[in-house]
Amino acid sequence: MRVFNVPPSAPFLHTVISALVDGRLVAGFDARANPERLADATLYLPTRRAGRLAREVFLDVLNTDAVVLPRIVALGSVDEDELEFSDDGQVGGPEASFLPPKLDDLARRLTLARLVAAWARRQPSSLVVSSPASTLALAGDLARLMDDMVTRGVGWDALDGIVPDELDIYWQHTLAFLKIAKENWPAHLAQIDRIEPAARRDLLIAMEASRLKANQKGPVIAAGSTGSMPATAKFLHAIAQLPQGAVVLPGLDINLDEDAWNSIGGSTVAGDIHSTPAAWSHPQFSLHGLLARFGIKRNDVEQLAAPAPHGREVLMSETMRPATSSEKWHTQLAD
Repeated sequence: MRVFNVPPSAPFLHTVISALVDGRLVAGFDARANPERLADATLYLPTRRAGRLAREVFLDVLNTDAVVLPRIVALGSVDEDELEFSDDGQVGGPEASFLPPKLDDLARRLTLARLVAAWARRQPSSLVVSSPASTLALAGDLARLMDDMVTRGVGWDALDGIVPDELDIYWQHTLAFLKIAKENWPAHLAQIDRIEPAARRDLLIAMEASRLKANQKGPVIAAGSTGSMPATAKFLHAIAQLPQGAVVLPGLDINLDEDAWNSIGGSTVAGDIHSTPAAWSHPQFSLHGLLARFGIKRNDVEQLAAPAPHGREVLMSETMRPATSSEKWHTQLAD
């Protein structure tokens, strides 16, 4: 399994592409001597903008005016709220054409707005404002929640029992509001033969991973993703296991001490009075979980470049140190 890291102070794309061209990512793939071999490679980057920049970086790294580029695919936006896989037949293979079309965002919001309006009319006016603006706002909020539930693999049954009966009436109305989607939405999608955008995205990712395992002949590189979405994490894991696959992480913290690093994932041992919750908001949380999925440690990750001088990585690591170990600042400053 080939997993690499580029420190935050190093130029990410230039470092990744130089390593690919020089054969450091995939052994035996020397594209500097044989640039035509780049046509056999696939490079997954976080955004389309990164893909456009990569074209210029390839020219710069190879010091040429023209080059045959690898297949460059955008995985999604930087925060990975949604992926931007194209439906041109390249991603997911021919099986992708058998998936139901995704539901248009505007059509979804307007349909949800009608459901919300019908629900609001049955509620006391002191609890729900049923103006068109508030109805559309609630529909938008519900759509975002639905996307997040699909992305995180949370089913509608998770709503059952989430609000105990003894809680405030406002909580009960919130649960009733959420049940609009639970009770009506799956049947509506089945009736119109559509699929949620987030669900279709995840299915395309899974299909693309299967296609790579079965058919990919050249190098496959995924660079710049933290795997914050479960579907993306699975995809990165599949690439890392390919015979010619490699994953390049963006800015893995290699300076944080081991105890503090382990605390990011939390301790949930049953009966352990010293258990601590996971540090969900820590900027390294997704990378911590990704390495756990890979089954490797930080020292198993190869560094593709040296960090810039003057300790910038150390400063950022200490600034973001988990609160459970912030008392170590005293000794860290002394050192």
